[in-house]
Amino acid sequence: MRGEIMKKIFNYVLAYLFLAVTSVLGFYVIFIEGRRFFFTLLGLTSARLQTINAVDKFVVIVLGIAFLGFFMFNEGYFRKRAENSMKDLLRAVLTVSGILMFVWAGFQAPFFFSVGYKLGLPEIISYLLKLIGGSLLIFVSSRYLKNEYLHSV
Repeated sequence: MRGEIMKKIFNYVLAYLFLAVTSVLGFYVIFIEGRRFFFTLLGLTSARLQTINAVDKFVVIVLGIAFLGFFMFNEGYFRKRAENSMKDLLRAVLTVSGILMFVWAGFQAPFFFSVGYKLGLPEIISYLLKLIGGSLLIFVSSRYLKNEYLHSV
């Protein structure tokens, strides 16, 4: 009985630790890379400075709401998975991290593939590592941490 309670407490502590880690990664991806994404798109147009400032303020508000939603979703998602088992919690963390890696690569796509921009080898490697890393995280979470209650192949 006591060991089971300690196990649940440990799972909850890990859930909130994973929430902190994914929140830091999510903040970087959503705010820093997301804002850079919109600045890159505006740089490809011939927008005036006043338009860029107005769009920036709007984008910061929208990205703030997106991050808040991301944080609230993850808190409930990780806490619920921690109630089930450690395997479910790890699966949730790897899935969320993999999706964040794909979003990060998606935010960088216009920057890398804009007109006249030549990619260097380090940039190509960095971009491909994000795609490969996201794929591996999702693959590991779906294949090796399968839940017997889910009807997946």
